[in-house]
Amino acid sequence: MPDSLDSFAKLNPISAASHGGVTVAALDMGSNSFHLVVARGFGSSHFDVLLKEKVMMRLGDEVAATKRLSTASGERILEVVGTMAALARGVGATEMVALATAAFRDARNAGEIVDAIEEIHGIKVSVISGRREAELIWGAVSRAVDFGGHFALSADLGGGSMEVCVGNQENLLDAESHPIGVGRLKTGFPSLKDPSGLDLKALRAFLGSELNERLKRLCHEFSPQIMVLSSGSFLNIARMAMIRAEGSAWWDASLNQVSIPLDTLASVTADLQRLDSRARAKLPGIDEKRLDLLPAAAAVLDLLIGQVQPSQVLASEWALREGIILRELAQRSPVEFSGDERSVKEASIIGLASRYGWNEGHARQVSSLALSVFDQTRPLHRMGAADREMLYLASLVHDIGEYISVEGHDRHGAYLLENSRLPGFDPEERNQLVSIVRYHRRGTPKGEYAPYAALSKEGAAKATKLAAILRLADALDRSHTRLVDSIEVRIQRTQVLIFVDAHDNVELEEYGLRRKRQLFEEVFGRSVHLIQDGHELSRPS
Repeated sequence: MPDSLDSFAKLNPISAASHGGVTVAALDMGSNSFHLVVARGFGSSHFDVLLKEKVMMRLGDEVAATKRLSTASGERILEVVGTMAALARGVGATEMVALATAAFRDARNAGEIVDAIEEIHGIKVSVISGRREAELIWGAVSRAVDFGGHFALSADLGGGSMEVCVGNQENLLDAESHPIGVGRLKTGFPSLKDPSGLDLKALRAFLGSELNERLKRLCHEFSPQIMVLSSGSFLNIARMAMIRAEGSAWWDASLNQVSIPLDTLASVTADLQRLDSRARAKLPGIDEKRLDLLPAAAAVLDLLIGQVQPSQVLASEWALREGIILRELAQRSPVEFSGDERSVKEASIIGLASRYGWNEGHARQVSSLALSVFDQTRPLHRMGAADREMLYLASLVHDIGEYISVEGHDRHGAYLLENSRLPGFDPEERNQLVSIVRYHRRGTPKGEYAPYAALSKEGAAKATKLAAILRLADALDRSHTRLVDSIEVRIQRTQVLIFVDAHDNVELEEYGLRRKRQLFEEVFGRSVHLIQDGHELSRPS
């Protein structure tokens, strides 16, 4: 085993290098399950997932009972690691990082198995400390979820341990690992009398002694308003709560950035602790492979919510494996994410724009003009700061569809956004962004377009207004030469006048405005006119 639990083995080369980004495989050898993620990175701020695989292992139960990994488990570990390395090679991964967590930290014979993995498969496994595990998880969670400017407490519950972190979007302020994984708890507090299969009274007393004082200290020092849940058991409970609250659409929907209703969450955790296994199996959304683990997870979650009293509980689909990917990409790039003052959403958008070869000069000119129009037409649109940010982000990526084809780039751009991972965006925000880009060029937003149809009534109205504003801004750089230095917008009873200060004639911009002003005129009930040097350029529609 490594001399230090905090050390990392070097990246394991597993195939020849390829061109166009760095493809890295992250293998999270957890106590409940092994997770493989293969990603192609484009700098340190963005990556595309090429492959995800999971195998349930349940090593935590065994190690909690015997302090060892059995011969059968050792053989299965070797088989699974070999298979996952082959899968990673199959999608072009050139290197693999393999990290083992609580079960390997606790098993007396883990060193023998780690050595066998290296001897047979050539894969060096690093057994990391709980603190290091927590730091890597936080690195992923703080990139995947927008805390809205608040302090957040994240909780990642595995089979052998739970990692608890507190921080804001930029900084991790505290990180702890607790030996209270669901496998360990199930093994340590069995009961034949209680329907849950657990001695819940003893379990709750243990959890209180382990967590109460530490949570009180964290809450007193940082007052986290947001709680973020990650990893299998907590995410399964979160999905069950969303299905119970909003219906079957949540069976397969992404949970990332989703706010889980606290009252529904409480009802799910209560059911998990009071029902026997047969009744639990009938609960909508439950993962049958976690049937015997979820009562313990529910007890842990109840204690966390009771102590922290968060105003909001969010879900993160990123955890340790994504943290590994981010760490490796950060080490390879001169641009470090740490200390970046941009929001999670902005970093996500700029990373995506860079991936698809954006015309940055045009995008930033359009964003500047769009925000100027937005700020000067507040009496018309009556939208706020969050809508202004959405307009800015949509402006940056409005033309990324040109990566596929200039013709129809509005549709192509929307497709790329719809099929890209966008950390920080909840489902409503994602659908707004996609809809604005889809309609930034032409057409009237319609319910037949799925992302637009999925928006709330208010969200759809705002997306239409923002698309109309973006069209004007895009028209004002029709030549892509940034001729317009500034604009002044005057709102009249039946007209909106746009006075341009430009360092050359803006004939192309005038042509673009005539083609793109119709949606704005329909939405706000005023005709749009372009004026340069005291002369109106744009003829009536």
